[in-house]
Amino acid sequence: MESAGKYRAQLEREAKHWGDRLKVETVEASAWLDHPVIADHYRHRATLDDLSWDRWVAGKLGGAADKSMELGCGSAGRSIQIFDRGLSKCVEGLDASPDRIAEGERERVKRSAPGRFVVADANTLELAPNSYDLIFSCHSFHHFTALEHVMAQVHAALTPRGYFVLEEFVGPTQFQWTKTQIDVVKTLMSLLPERLRRLRWNAIKSQEGRPRVADVVAVSPFESIRSGEIVPLFEQYFQIAAVRLLGGTLQHLLYNGIVHNFAADDAESLGYLKAIYEVEDALVDGGLIPSDFQLLIGRRRAD
Repeated sequence: MESAGKYRAQLEREAKHWGDRLKVETVEASAWLDHPVIADHYRHRATLDDLSWDRWVAGKLGGAADKSMELGCGSAGRSIQIFDRGLSKCVEGLDASPDRIAEGERERVKRSAPGRFVVADANTLELAPNSYDLIFSCHSFHHFTALEHVMAQVHAALTPRGYFVLEEFVGPTQFQWTKTQIDVVKTLMSLLPERLRRLRWNAIKSQEGRPRVADVVAVSPFESIRSGEIVPLFEQYFQIAAVRLLGGTLQHLLYNGIVHNFAADDAESLGYLKAIYEVEDALVDGGLIPSDFQLLIGRRRAD
């Protein structure tokens, strides 16, 4: 009972953390993918046959999914986008944050989109078998603890023609960065002018260290809780249809706290930005470092 109570308290803290993020995430750039140029490059690496993954899946399905499910949907922005593009006829989703679900439901109702977004714990979800042509999760799955249970539920809930898509952080569990990551980021940081390394409190950033697990948990109890296990489990449960290596192994660390310095109208800063993602691309594509963010697309394994 004590263990169940502890888990419930952690889940409530996690939900509150992401609900509170609503107040600040549209105000200031803080993460690497908040930068429009970095995000454009990331999206380019995520394309399949020059298509975004949702359009690629729709092509494989021969049209819109009859019904889709988004796990850890937050405010359901991706589900709403997929509906707006005509790629899913009915959009469903779940998330632990009541504030985010309320926002998603407002948008769904505004668009008269069939479906429903609900407050639920993904770790205990029960999905109806053979129900969804598309199940997906974007930057949320690495917060789930019961990976085997969730993947088994997804596998059973896919229709025979269905696809499961993860666009996800699959790097070191609880942000325990490798020595290689830390060393390469430190080297790249030393090549940047001080003005691009200035933190908001005016200190100059020289490296990104490995956080204490306790500090990660203090901010977000389930942050990257089993992220390092996602890829092997995905390969175990699903037949792989496509994989794209999205990077972030260096950029995620390097830009933490300083991405706001790389102004979109500053040619010098954008030159550095491009050089950094080209270095990361070369190292990832050459197999010299892993890709901490990946696009994984799978199907049900044959019985």
